[in-house]
Amino acid sequence: MRPSLITHRFRAMNTDVAAWIGSTPPLTETPLRAVESLFVAVESTLSRFSPQSELSRLNAAAGKGPFAASPTLWTALALALDHAETSDGIFDPTLLKPLLQAGYNRSFEQLSAAETGDQRANVPACPDGWRRIHLDAMTRSIILPADLGIDLGGIAKGWAVDQAALALGQWGPALVDAGGDIRITAPLEGEAWPIAIQDPFDPMRDLLILGLKEGAVATSSTGKRRWQRNGRPQHHLIDPRSGKPVESDLHTVTVLAPTAVEAEVAAKVALILGRSAGTRYLQQQHFSALLITNNGKQVYIGQLPMDTQFSVEGMTHGYTG
Repeated sequence: MRPSLITHRFRAMNTDVAAWIGSTPPLTETPLRAVESLFVAVESTLSRFSPQSELSRLNAAAGKGPFAASPTLWTALALALDHAETSDGIFDPTLLKPLLQAGYNRSFEQLSAAETGDQRANVPACPDGWRRIHLDAMTRSIILPADLGIDLGGIAKGWAVDQAALALGQWGPALVDAGGDIRITAPLEGEAWPIAIQDPFDPMRDLLILGLKEGAVATSSTGKRRWQRNGRPQHHLIDPRSGKPVESDLHTVTVLAPTAVEAEVAAKVALILGRSAGTRYLQQQHFSALLITNNGKQVYIGQLPMDTQFSVEGMTHGYTG
């Protein structure tokens, strides 16, 4: 008996989310709807755009002493700080104030193409500011310095994808996709899941189709989330070394890694570092990747598993802005 492929789609974390599971015999949609509940819970805890979220309350408590954290906030921040350490601070979760300075002060769909940004004095860069955050494992408390603010957007989304995929994987081969952050638990009938990688310069065209039996893929790009501040283009990727939107010779980076969190972080780090340093970083991490320069040149790192037969039409696209 062929496995039944069940799909559930919804919107969360300001992006489209889809989950698939193959099962014999067919399952109800209950496990898939639990995925939506998981995303809603993570977003309500870790969104910086909601004043009521726990993350917003942590940022409001900066400089005021220990903050008692929930397991979700504690885990996500600890994970983010671990990746800040392993990336030498190129991945930095303490860039909230530079993001606000650039004008990214509410969810992207609410931004105008002509945003003027925060008109206050420039926010100075705080390289390695993340090292000054204190986590107490015994009390699960966080001490956040007064000059720092936390943004967990990308890593929170990757973490939710990983958690959802692992939960679904108990029922059968599963795939979870949140705006191009994708995690796969197992092959579908022994076959790879097809993942189409979109051309960032032509949304109607796919550059290639990957065939993944497990693992994750994520993409980071300067091409989608853009707006204007004082007549100058801005985007959502901040270089922690300058505190300003990154200026890179790379336009888009797609990374394959064991987990969505690892793929998300590596794609962002490589894009910030640029082609030469980003290539070295990805090779050191033993990750395969596709780098696309600002002039459209494609650079392949490692081995990308290509799928020459797109056997499940319209499955998913491994692209995110």
